[in-house]
Amino acid sequence: MQSPSFHKGRTLLFGLFFICLAAALRNADACTLWAATGASVEGKETLIVKNRDWAPDHAQEIRVIRPKAGYAYVALVATGGDEPGTKAGINEKGLVIVSATAGQLSRGGRDKAQQKPGLIKTLLADCASVVDVLKRLDFFRRPVFYLVGDKNTIAAIEVSPEGKIHVERRTTGTLAHTNHYRAADLQGVVKPPTESSEARLIRIEHLLKAQERPLTLDDFIRFSEDMNDGPDNSIWRSGSNPKKTRTLATWIARIPAAGSPELYLKIANPGRHGRICRLSLDDALFLRNNLIPLNGPLCTEAPTAE
Repeated sequence: MQSPSFHKGRTLLFGLFFICLAAALRNADACTLWAATGASVEGKETLIVKNRDWAPDHAQEIRVIRPKAGYAYVALVATGGDEPGTKAGINEKGLVIVSATAGQLSRGGRDKAQQKPGLIKTLLADCASVVDVLKRLDFFRRPVFYLVGDKNTIAAIEVSPEGKIHVERRTTGTLAHTNHYRAADLQGVVKPPTESSEARLIRIEHLLKAQERPLTLDDFIRFSEDMNDGPDNSIWRSGSNPKKTRTLATWIARIPAAGSPELYLKIANPGRHGRICRLSLDDALFLRNNLIPLNGPLCTEAPTAE
């Protein structure tokens, strides 16, 4: 007969297992970012994308933010879950900012840096261009990856655990990022990239390079739906079980040389039918409401993936 202490020990082990499992799910790396600009894009426009991957434990909204001081902007906002807040945005000047988690670090490791909360919101309200963002690199302290773009320029920003910053900037060409550090000169990262982060980066770079003509919005939509590498490693991640990290949104901004930028948004809130929203930035900022309803006239039901 097994002793009470045996049962207590087994219960403790099971409890620790589930705590570690939950932590692993929360810290699962997430998001694929890519962009193109200049001669690489039809019409010499800029296209910038974020496929947002996270645990399916919360919802997302499209909000119009009008700060008391600064530029108005449209944002993808996570509500609920363990990391709510602004995940992507475009302001009235046509500046886009998206971000991705540094998956080689634990959440505790990422949170060690002292950084003013709401950096994306601050930059969208204060900056009119990529150049403006790059003048504020002293604001970037938390280890995160950013992709920023305007009608002329795209830039990828990596922030290391030690606060060192690496920038890749293009006025023509493409950029892509997932959840691991790419710059050889950044130190302080010893954990190797995950299989998913490497597979998604290889795939999106292949898709970008395989195109023999200038890229279009339709190309970027097609890339965002790519499921070539299975439920956990594809650009569009469906998750191999109901609690696994999966793609919850696609954010694509098209910024023309002249005229209003356009947004394509695919929202896959857990437990609800997916929605696709297409809107011009000018029209969105003209709306009186601060929330763009997913069931409103600007959005339609997304087709079910086969």
